[in-house]
Amino acid sequence: MTKDFCTHKLIRSPLARAALGLAGLFLLTGFSWFGRSLVNGYYVSRGSNAAVIMARLVEAPRGHLSGALVATTVEQAGSRPQVKRVTVQGSITGDNVILKTPGFFGAFRAVYVGTLEGDRLTLSRQGHSSFTLYLSSAAGYQRQLAKLDSLQTSFDTVANANRILRNLKAYVKRLSAAIPRYIAWGRARIARQTDVKAWWQRKTEYYDACLAKIRPLAAEGVPAWRWNSCAMTVRNDKWNRDQLLASIRHDQQIDRVQGGAIAHMIVEAPIKARIAAAALHAACPDSTEPASCEDQSRRIQAAASSAASIISKGALEAFQTLRPQVQQALRNDAEVSAKANARLRAVAAKVTAILNDPYRFRTT
Repeated sequence: MTKDFCTHKLIRSPLARAALGLAGLFLLTGFSWFGRSLVNGYYVSRGSNAAVIMARLVEAPRGHLSGALVATTVEQAGSRPQVKRVTVQGSITGDNVILKTPGFFGAFRAVYVGTLEGDRLTLSRQGHSSFTLYLSSAAGYQRQLAKLDSLQTSFDTVANANRILRNLKAYVKRLSAAIPRYIAWGRARIARQTDVKAWWQRKTEYYDACLAKIRPLAAEGVPAWRWNSCAMTVRNDKWNRDQLLASIRHDQQIDRVQGGAIAHMIVEAPIKARIAAAALHAACPDSTEPASCEDQSRRIQAAASSAASIISKGALEAFQTLRPQVQQALRNDAEVSAKANARLRAVAAKVTAILNDPYRFRTT
């Protein structure tokens, strides 16, 4: 019996020592099957109202990590938060974590090392500051994203108001520059009526004089080379008459397009001002200077009462007085030109007939 007991004791002692040694090895290497739950959760940044970094990590099999890093950032110039996502692979040994990414936030491959202590995951990259993420639920992460969406909406409201305000200022600037240009052109165009009448009068006198000259000469049988100079001028002058008629039509088009655009802009200016005032008022709660913002909104709203409050009253009155005069001057030129051209066309036909067949008109 003593021998059996001793034999059993000898057998058990090496097994016990091996077990203790293996346990010690586990402790020394940080490997534990029982001391830590498998990693499976969301780790989310804190402290920034404009950005959220999230690491979604799953440990499977034990010691091996996989998941994704997602950065969501409010964009002041965008309509929605910017989201960048990359997959990660890594390992965890005890508290030590290594994560490798093929391109963290679109950059080159990076290696992050850090620790996972309780609910805190701290990561760092060579040459960069470390950052800490905290264990969170999926719902908690979504609440963080909802805050970013709300902030993005505020940014969008302010950005939209600023855009509308810039557009209003540019609109008023274009209108204020267009009115003086039209006024200068319109006054010159009104004064041109005298030149148009004189031009057609000179043509009429020349055509009539040429016909009066060549008709008796052709009738007398005088050789054409002695009198055909003015006749060829009349025959070829159609191009010049057509050019003046086209010039008048072009001026009418200028008035329709430019004058019409200015008249439309004058009507639209107060409307655009009211839209800008409303957009600015909506953005003021999110502005860095709400009181100043509200004051500006009130001033724009007051100016929207009439176009004269937005642009120069003198320029506005000058345009509204001048444009009907320009339109009347263009109608006058068109009527004078149409009447004169019809008569000259008839005279030119007689001159051309004599030039083309002078013997038909010979009487001696």
